[in-house]
Parts: sequence; structure tokens; C-alpha cells
Amino acid sequence: MAAPPYFAGRADGLTPLAVSPRQRLDAAVKTVSGLPFGDTDCALPMLYAQAMEREIDTFVIYTDSETWAGDIHPVQALRDYRRASGIDARLVVVGMVSNGFSIVDLADPGMLDVVGFDTATPQLIADFARGTL
Repeated sequence: MAAPPYFAGRADGLTPLAVSPRQRLDAAVKTVSGLPFGDTDCALPMLYAQAMEREIDTFVIYTDSETWAGDIHPVQALRDYRRASGIDARLVVVGMVSNGFSIVDLADPGMLDVVGFDTATPQLIADFARGTL
């Protein structure tokens, strides 16, 4: 199945990265340094997963706190993905700076906003993804 055009590695879509766990940090940074960056559309991961029929149980989005530049709000994209896939997927949005952002529906226990990042953040995300929070 071919990816829709907005997932084709453009500044206004998702870009596949040639990064591996075996790469050194400096090599990974070099890989992403020349990428064209546009507005941030935090709905794209859910839209992509739905379009490509991927089975995803937790979406984790890291953002500079830009949150919604697309045609569909990320909360609605997650709900649409859940409905289409039958998976009660979770969403974690990590804002790397605090500007009062919030994407998630605070009434939905499957969505979590995180502001900032420290050594406790990966465990927090893992616990949330497992449903142990």
C-alpha cells in the first residue's frame, strides 16, 4: 500500500529517517540537521497509521510546543484511528518547552501531556503506555 502524498518526506508531512539504534548520537544529529521543517501537525502519526493500516498501541509525539497545523485536531485523529483500527490506542504528547500548550482531551484517560524532559520521562511514558499509571 503506497503512502498518501502528505507522508512523502516533505516539509509539510512525515519524513522517513535513516536512523538506527547502532548509530552514534552525532551521526543521528547529522542525519536530521538538514531536514526542511514546516509547521507541526501532531495528527500526522495517527493519520499515517490509519492510512497504512498499522497496529499502534501508543503514539508518542515530541514537539517544540507547536501542536496543530493540520486539517484535523490530534484528538480527533486519535479517536478516528481508534474507531477504524479497533485498538484503544494511547497518545503521549511531550512539549519540550512550556508555553501552556495542551493537545489532549484531559477527560480521556488514554491521553497524556508531558512538559519538559528529564531522566524520569522515559519511565513515565513506558508506564503510561502499559496502563500502569
